[in-house]
Amino acid sequence: MPNSLLLRWKYSILLLLFCIPLTGVYAQGITVKGKVSDDQGQGIPGVNVLLKGTTTGTSTDGNGDYTLAVPNGSGTLAYSFIGFVNQEVPINNRTTIDVTLASDVKALEEVVVVGYGTQKKGEITSAVTKIDAEQFNKGNIADVSRLLQGKVAGLSIARPGGDPNSRSAIRLRGLSTLGANTQPLVVIDGQIGADLNTVDPNDIKSIDVLKDAASAAIYGTRGSAGVIIITTNSGEVGPPQFTYNGFLTAEDPAKFTPNMTADEYRALGKGTDYGASTNWYDEISRTALSHTHNVSLSGGSVGTTYNASLNYRDFQGVAINTGFEQLNGRLNLVQKAFKDKLVVNLNLNMTKRTGQLGFPEAFKYAAIFNPTAPVRTTDPLYDLTGSGYFESNFVDYANPVAVMEQNTNDQDLKRLNITGSAEYEIVRGLKFLVRYAQQHVSNYRWSYFPRNSFHSRNLLGVSGFARGGFAYKADEESFNQLYENTLSYSTNISALNISGVAGYSYQDFQNKGFSIRAGNFLTDVSAEDLGTAQDLREGRATADSYKNGSRLVAFFGRLNLNYNDIAFLTASLRREGSTQFGENNKWGMFPAVSAGFDLSRIIDIPGVDNLKFRASYGVTGALPPMSYLSLPTLSPSTSSFYAGNNRYLPSYGPDKNPNPDLKWEKKAEFDAGVDFALLDNRLTGTADYYVRNTSDLIFNGTVPVPPNLVSTTWLNIGELKSSGFELALGYDVLRDGPFTWNSAGNFSTYSVTLASLDPRYAAPYVGATNLGTPGQEATQITRAVRGEKIGMLWGFIYEGVDEGGKYKFRDLNSDGKIDDNDRTQIGNGLPKFEFGWTNTFKYKNFDLNFFIRGSLGHDIINTYRAFYENPNVASSYNVVNSRYFNPAITDGQIFSSLFVEKASFVKMDNATLGYNFSFPKNAAFKTLRVYVTGQNLFLITDYTGVDPEVRYSDNTNQLSQNSLNPSPTDSNALAPGVDRRETWVFTRSYTLGVNLGF
Repeated sequence: MPNSLLLRWKYSILLLLFCIPLTGVYAQGITVKGKVSDDQGQGIPGVNVLLKGTTTGTSTDGNGDYTLAVPNGSGTLAYSFIGFVNQEVPINNRTTIDVTLASDVKALEEVVVVGYGTQKKGEITSAVTKIDAEQFNKGNIADVSRLLQGKVAGLSIARPGGDPNSRSAIRLRGLSTLGANTQPLVVIDGQIGADLNTVDPNDIKSIDVLKDAASAAIYGTRGSAGVIIITTNSGEVGPPQFTYNGFLTAEDPAKFTPNMTADEYRALGKGTDYGASTNWYDEISRTALSHTHNVSLSGGSVGTTYNASLNYRDFQGVAINTGFEQLNGRLNLVQKAFKDKLVVNLNLNMTKRTGQLGFPEAFKYAAIFNPTAPVRTTDPLYDLTGSGYFESNFVDYANPVAVMEQNTNDQDLKRLNITGSAEYEIVRGLKFLVRYAQQHVSNYRWSYFPRNSFHSRNLLGVSGFARGGFAYKADEESFNQLYENTLSYSTNISALNISGVAGYSYQDFQNKGFSIRAGNFLTDVSAEDLGTAQDLREGRATADSYKNGSRLVAFFGRLNLNYNDIAFLTASLRREGSTQFGENNKWGMFPAVSAGFDLSRIIDIPGVDNLKFRASYGVTGALPPMSYLSLPTLSPSTSSFYAGNNRYLPSYGPDKNPNPDLKWEKKAEFDAGVDFALLDNRLTGTADYYVRNTSDLIFNGTVPVPPNLVSTTWLNIGELKSSGFELALGYDVLRDGPFTWNSAGNFSTYSVTLASLDPRYAAPYVGATNLGTPGQEATQITRAVRGEKIGMLWGFIYEGVDEGGKYKFRDLNSDGKIDDNDRTQIGNGLPKFEFGWTNTFKYKNFDLNFFIRGSLGHDIINTYRAFYENPNVASSYNVVNSRYFNPAITDGQIFSSLFVEKASFVKMDNATLGYNFSFPKNAAFKTLRVYVTGQNLFLITDYTGVDPEVRYSDNTNQLSQNSLNPSPTDSNALAPGVDRRETWVFTRSYTLGVNLGF
């Protein structure tokens, strides 16, 4: 049989096997040759050339040339390449067809930043989401994480209340550890472990979120909670571009804890009537006016580009005497040399922030202080300290106005980030990069409670009046430096693109700080001079200091394969060592592999523009909560011994047992996803399902004494299992004509189970937290139980009130009595699913954007109600007056499911209306945009508290919330769902802004 006939038979059989019908078989095909070039005349390697409607195709070589045998001359060739507009050309029996592809600007911008490099969006084989600046949440946002709130499926960001100095809790795909490393790793312009708020939101170009273990594995022991990569603005070649962004914001309290008015309190008839009618919320709150100004200058020549910016923020809190001032400066320089083979980059960022932190418990006192009492008085019976403020001597009770006006709680925060890199292209496609970065953060805090301050339930637990004035000062310093080398290579072999990177990383961390507490000053004026405190001479002053550090060393590599933009494969490996591990486990291996297949490249499905299936598997790690947990350490004892000559010498004792086998937590995760574009790219989306297992959880387990020196040891003894589903969709509802409408939404759900804790070292439940003072210190309200989902709320099941006004609870074991055996799960503090929905409308020069976000299925313990929603507390405190209040109750307050509320909510986080002015070509202004933004415009919820936002952890130490070096016990990630009484009020704001370009 002739070879040509044999080929035709083989070709026909293959087509039949793939169910592709033949319209005809010709006696002889033709061969088409040609070159594919860009708009500059340069050949484009790797372009897909496909005979439309068949699987016959090829790709261009390194010069852009191609050769393709086709069965007949009446078909159509389709040319496609990422970054260029697809083009179709009829063959018309021609044997030479040269094509010029036009650049697709939109596609060129779709470059996703991954660990140690970038990839085109179409090449991504793992769960990565990119958010550009124009997609960020709008309004007066100073916390960088809130730019992403509700924008990324699986990324949960919560900041209950309106405290401008508080930090957001961030969870990516739920909880992945029991330790302190619950927040994603942050990388800013290549600097690993940077502070998220080092950069001002105005300076951010894009944020990439690495969600699965395969994408994060190249970061090793710090990738378990995910990775957030921030890319800042850079300069472009051209004349200088000057821009100004400014806005003014008015913010008001939108919701307070419901309590009784003065008239309602009098009608209750149980408390003292002092004759006034005071709304304590009004007394401590205000309309907060804030303003922000950002100026930037960018531009450059062929060899040098620059971008410099200066940002100033004056941000008031709605509570009196709270807020911050912040000045941020940033410089980005890029210098090219040796025909662009050498690229040198310098990033410099400095931030100085002075904050008035205030006292969050003032909102608690405003809820419970007698509403018939005046703010001020001259009656010595109630002016207990001679300050002129009305006070009463009850437990956990103070005049909220006095708390905010008399006392000081301030902070000076300074951040300095420097990153420099040099990359040299040795030969075409082979590049060597060296990077050095350092971050220095200084946190100075001071508090003072004057001699006439009655406030005793403050952050330090002391009264200025009782101590003759009391001062607290602390200074914390954090420094880390990073050195990295990488070698990257990219080449094409026919239709196969190969790229890879290999590197070495070294990072050093240092933390140190000290604090001092002292009182008994001669005058309040002398408080700044701590040396005048009589406590120092009387031995009542206390001082503390610390210093710790650690090092990370890593070797890593990644290989990417792209076959004809059809099939993709990525594999990475990181070997990392840390001084925080035990002597026997200093090093860990973190592998990952992911693959993708674009079905739309080989099968022409009507209405389908892109259909890529992908799957990934990776292993990441998590470091211990702090340094030295594997080592035996000593700490000062509370006891001391007398050494004569009026000298007392402190004694030291062991506080940790050694564990040379302590190692990294290991998270193994499988992710399956699909990316698609339909209807001429009108509908785009991505969906992911993942399953992960975190083993070797680091936990402070209980051990016997002896043989151990102390009763607890940090061990690897637990396991978390979780799974979830994520969906993100975008749809151009209207995209042609003067009026356009784009709608985008995301949905996510996850479930985390404490699969195991070694019973030899841990109780059946862990992570318990209590209701607190006054009088409820032993009332447990949360726990994490082995084999159950994280987020369990614990207590009695409420079943009403009997005829005598006593609470009734369910007798679970039917033994005829209510005791601890009748406590059970009464809720869960984590949501069942979360969603975000954005709509953008444009009509000529107008644009309107609104964003709605929701969390559904979570419960919250309303601690205000659990303490004060009882008529019997009215003799001392005001009463919380929610819809659950029952004046017939005669019982004391007992915690139960009565105080656990469904907290599902839907919020309109923000809405922005803007107008873009048009100018002639020679005008002084190039761009001018004026806009108005509203934040928290509406809230739909059944929760009676201030803010139904999810509480992802229970913060037990208010003083540490702005600390650089918090203790691992300060925040309990196993106790979500507790609305503490120190939460700020829910606020609503309106912003008027302008963007101006010259």
